[in-house]
Amino acid sequence: MILKSRDIEIIEDDPYRNDALSRKESGEALTEFVLSANDSVVVCIDAPWGQGKTTFLRMWEQHLKNNDIPTIYFNAWESDFSDDALVCLIGEISASITELSKTGDESKAREYLKKTKDIGIALLKRSVPVAAKIATAGVLDLDKVTEQALAGLAESIAKV
Repeated sequence: MILKSRDIEIIEDDPYRNDALSRKESGEALTEFVLSANDSVVVCIDAPWGQGKTTFLRMWEQHLKNNDIPTIYFNAWESDFSDDALVCLIGEISASITELSKTGDESKAREYLKKTKDIGIALLKRSVPVAAKIATAGVLDLDKVTEQALAGLAESIAKV
């Protein structure tokens, strides 16, 4: 009796070999889409639980690696112990710089890390004043100067 489904083996030189759902064509189409984009893109893989999203992403990741396309795999479910997913993502990017530098893409990885940190700081600057208003249930009426001071404090903490 099997209580838990087994992970599908992703064969390094043929990542879609064990794919019973025939998603190789989808992976190749997504690869072409991502490579043809002139700007940053976000790809959303959406399906109900248990439909094979993670398996597909692991296969596609290997396909990208086989085509010398640098990848960073981040599974938010594996980081759900943290209250701040952005911190986990930035940590994953930082940890991946060493791996990417082995392929000669260290400058690109550092560029992505800087962009991610900048976005994180911008989000933090906007969210701290809002969080202060929510935490005080609106009793504390923050003026613009106070909001800017809180945003500046959040930014200086984030840069540390």
